Amino acid sequence: MGRLRSFLRMLRLSRLAMIGAALTTSAIVAYFALAFGEVFVFRGNPYWGLVLNMVFPGIALAGLILIAGGLFLKARAAGTRFSFSALARLAESRRIEGAYVWQVVATLSLVNVALFALFSYRGYHFTESREFCGELCHTVMEPEYTVYRLSPHSEISCAECHIGSGATWYVKSKLSGMRQVYAVLTGDYSRPIETPVHNLRPAREVCEVCHRPEMFLGDRIRVFEHYAADRENSRSYNVLNMRVGGGGERAPAHGIHWHVSRDEVVRYHAADERREQIDWIDLRGPNGDHRVWTRPGRPLVEADLAPGGIRTMDCIDCHNRPTHIFASPQGALDDLLSLKKIDPAIPWIRKYGEEILRASYATTDEARAAIAGLTELYREREPEAWSERREAIEAAVAPLQEVHRAYIYPRMNVGWNTYPSLIGHPAASTMACFRCHDGLMRDGAGEAITVDCNSCHAVLAREEESPPILDVLSGR
Repeated sequence: MGRLRSFLRMLRLSRLAMIGAALTTSAIVAYFALAFGEVFVFRGNPYWGLVLNMVFPGIALAGLILIAGGLFLKARAAGTRFSFSALARLAESRRIEGAYVWQVVATLSLVNVALFALFSYRGYHFTESREFCGELCHTVMEPEYTVYRLSPHSEISCAECHIGSGATWYVKSKLSGMRQVYAVLTGDYSRPIETPVHNLRPAREVCEVCHRPEMFLGDRIRVFEHYAADRENSRSYNVLNMRVGGGGERAPAHGIHWHVSRDEVVRYHAADERREQIDWIDLRGPNGDHRVWTRPGRPLVEADLAPGGIRTMDCIDCHNRPTHIFASPQGALDDLLSLKKIDPAIPWIRKYGEEILRASYATTDEARAAIAGLTELYREREPEAWSERREAIEAAVAPLQEVHRAYIYPRMNVGWNTYPSLIGHPAASTMACFRCHDGLMRDGAGEAITVDCNSCHAVLAREEESPPILDVLSGR
């Protein structure tokens, strides 16, 4: 006890040091008390995690700085340069046993090192968590976080894709994060969040940890179920044999994944931020082959282009929405009908459902109320269907509300065409694959990039009600 009393008497030399000791002790005690509460009461609450893992450790650290600063100032006030020996002489002048003080200081220093190792470990994992990324900046990140939780990658943490392994990109992301926190606090952020993100880590260092293109060999059958906007919601199928291809270690580069094989290097330049207006494409093959395509009347050469504007093609140039997938209203309704979340036997439900989803609403609450008006719409326009399918129509309201709530965010100006997928045929707000494969760009010999559909897929069925290929695939 004598050692502790000596240490406390030492702290009493400086009011600032006493305040620091009180802050540090209170923060550490509160940290462990709240850590207990996090486990049993507030588990998964991002704001609680922020206070626990960042605020209290920060207060504890500030307290330690005040202790050191207070004793430093006290030693300076005594008219001597600060040093441990000067502080010891000051302690002895106040009849404080210096040896006891340093024993306690050494012990508490070891304890603080251990505590801050714990704080750092927990703080690191908190800042890498999905809750930290998606829920703290609720309004800003709500659209992306909501669709992320509906995606095939929802069990993978945000940091695994947006940061990856290694200290370099961790530091870069945290520095960028500080700027983003400031933007959120001041309200100075884009609505909607602009894409593409230009400072993402290269996909080869992130996506290809699991998805190596050279391992995706051969073809893949894809079956697409669609419903028409007629009275019967007529169902049809498109069946495609996707030439996924691959190449590299196991086979020559071929198929769709030829674009990112290690044997071929495709670079391009886009004249706009969204990478829609591609005006220069450069291909270098494994045998020294070199071809360049440009727009008619604009024979650009690499020297004409800003080096920062040239991009080497990777996964994200096509799979721009591998996780944050925003469906179209047609696709969302096809899924609801296919999964029987909405009864396909309801007359005209495909047509009316799309009409009500596509309408513009000022707020989410307004949209929810308008979609609930589906029942009134059927009462007025389709009294016979209302009489026969009333329960199914009423049950269709909730799935439609959920779809609208998942993909539309008036506060962030996020609508149906804000974040299109770049895979496939042209859509409302993107040329998708036809950004390059439009038949217009020419190389030095006047040859265009292929627009042959069969280079990517073979059509096995197109808008057929009952294509024979489905019998083959099902083994019937």
